[in-house]
Amino acid sequence: MPALNAISTSLKVSKGETLFLEGDEARHSFNVVNGYLRLARVGIDGRRQVMGFVSTGDFVGHTRKDAYSISAEALTDVTVCRFERGAFEDLLVRFPVFEREFNRMTAGMLDDMQDQLFTLGRKNALERVASFLLSYVERQEEIQCNGHELWLPMTRADIADSLGLTLETVSRAFSRLKNEGILEIEQAHTIRILDREGLEDLASGEAETV
Repeated sequence: MPALNAISTSLKVSKGETLFLEGDEARHSFNVVNGYLRLARVGIDGRRQVMGFVSTGDFVGHTRKDAYSISAEALTDVTVCRFERGAFEDLLVRFPVFEREFNRMTAGMLDDMQDQLFTLGRKNALERVASFLLSYVERQEEIQCNGHELWLPMTRADIADSLGLTLETVSRAFSRLKNEGILEIEQAHTIRILDREGLEDLASGEAETV
């Protein structure tokens, strides 16, 4: 930790600002101290694809390419530790235990991406939204937070762009989950999971959907 702290710089990014843009020179890696970032990419047709969301403890920006292939945008006020790319890579070589832990976290992100590809390719709209919420529940439980009450910093449009759906489709899915007693929508960004088993069944495709 002292070696990591020695090469880090604290950086604050306000809500709505960008930590780095797609195409920027990849000079730094970042670790999120607090707050939420949206990772997105824009196609040549101008349409946005949300690649994921990162929060406390996540690393972002580490790449083998010379330029970032995604943009990282602050959904809330965010604090990150910034590491110069070369110094960070040298540290990984110097501390094998940290390198193994970092590789484990990177592998976890790859697992999440594979789950996302399966969700986009094989699940219907309701199953996609259920899978998204379930993954968010599980992430909160990993950091020892209440998995039943969820604060979603992203908009419904963000969720739609991450799941390959329209905003209207996502809104209908939330309404259906509410009507079926699976969740309670307390505010636009706050929901309560009422039926965890029902959510799991929908996410896995085991529940009957119309």
